[in-house]
Amino acid sequence: MLLKYILPLLFFVLNAPYTHTGAERGLEAPRDGYDQLILFVNSESPIIDTEDLDALKKLADKIEVDFRVKDVVDGAPQEVTYTPSIVFQNSEGRSFYYGRYKKTSRVKNFIRASRLAHQGDTDNVKKDILVWKNGRTAVTAPIKLTDLTGEVPRGFNQEEFINEAKASVAEGMSDFERMSAFEQTRTTRSFYFNLYPYLYKGRLTVSAEIYSQYNCVKPVFQKFDEGLASGSWRSRDKVFAEAGKLIEVEIMRQTKNLQNGDALAIISDDIPVKDWEALGLELPEKPKIKINTEIEGAKITQNWTVEPPQNKNEPILIFSFLPPLDSYAGEAKTLSGTLDLSEGNTLTGAKGSFEVQISDITMGLDDLDREVQNKMLKMGMFPNSTFTFEEIEAKNDEPLQFGQTSEFTAKGIFTMLGIETPLDVPAQIEPIVNARGEARLQVSATFQLPLYSIFKVAGPDGPSPAKDNLQFYMKFLLASSE
Repeated sequence: MLLKYILPLLFFVLNAPYTHTGAERGLEAPRDGYDQLILFVNSESPIIDTEDLDALKKLADKIEVDFRVKDVVDGAPQEVTYTPSIVFQNSEGRSFYYGRYKKTSRVKNFIRASRLAHQGDTDNVKKDILVWKNGRTAVTAPIKLTDLTGEVPRGFNQEEFINEAKASVAEGMSDFERMSAFEQTRTTRSFYFNLYPYLYKGRLTVSAEIYSQYNCVKPVFQKFDEGLASGSWRSRDKVFAEAGKLIEVEIMRQTKNLQNGDALAIISDDIPVKDWEALGLELPEKPKIKINTEIEGAKITQNWTVEPPQNKNEPILIFSFLPPLDSYAGEAKTLSGTLDLSEGNTLTGAKGSFEVQISDITMGLDDLDREVQNKMLKMGMFPNSTFTFEEIEAKNDEPLQFGQTSEFTAKGIFTMLGIETPLDVPAQIEPIVNARGEARLQVSATFQLPLYSIFKVAGPDGPSPAKDNLQFYMKFLLASSE
């Protein structure tokens, strides 16, 4: 059975990097060597099998990235703390994949998001958390207990009860240590567990569920009907200690789960630390852009409409929460809208309207898509989101010209969940000529939206304001509608 994993792994390690042929990207050079998907594995503790490797290789080929496999036995960067780890890098930076290695749809979503915007840097200190450390690898588990339910004694102090129960849960664990604060990185693994204490006729029953950090919708473990642990109310410390022991056993079992993609192998302190350059993984050079300078026959008109993406691998709208939660990223697969310039083809006084269908939003996983579309954004009641503006602040009032980038701010109304709110969107626009000699307006924009304070949509588990705000990255083309 072990040969099933080692033989294909060694084949890929010895033959890495895998390089695709590339394809023309409109005005730009091929992506050969410029976009890289790196898979860190450990041949001494193999997890990735032939099927997993083949799926990642096919994905890389399909979306035009170089696929490289690195064995950490030969050394690994300090930031890589477990295997398998997946990293995307290009000339703009480096991002770490947040998701199960078996979910290639999620890997695809990660790559597309990273192509438009890399992850940001920020502190991420977790308070009162369980931590298991082994070599470079760290696995965290926040302790979450609900209030006691059932026959709750009169005058019962829930806060004191929860604090004492947390201490007992931690005492029941042998590998996890309870820490008042821990600096979590993008390569710290996590499992979340909830404990539900219930008291009936003097008997305490503790039910439980555990979630992988990669899916907050579908638990990897549940124990409700008979409970995870039970005993007399007087021996509640022992009940919670037993619950902690069983939770730890289950988390450790999940770290070996080869079926769903939560499995991980630790990186021991014996593995040498090597920087990216020493491993031949320095950031690629910036690609040279092929620009069509033949503008004869191309005309800048007054009325424009969003052009569907000409390259299926280029995202046009990516959104994510703020760092350190920007691993929670999604994409709007399509965008529709119009831009009408003022007379003389100037920006001042221009008007526009843009729309996204909620059904076109994806997080890269079907169950997360359903959660976002149906529960968070209530797609059935509010099928689209719009931004309409009739005011633009431009840095100058000169007509748009080929080869010149103009900066402006569109001041309008953003509508989502049936709620309207004012929104200023800073953006850039540049007239270009495509390979067919046709005029296009290339638009890029980056802005933030307060998700909770205005729309009352709760973000993922994490600190504020990161979980309460969305950031958007847009890059698209407008074609003349005249």
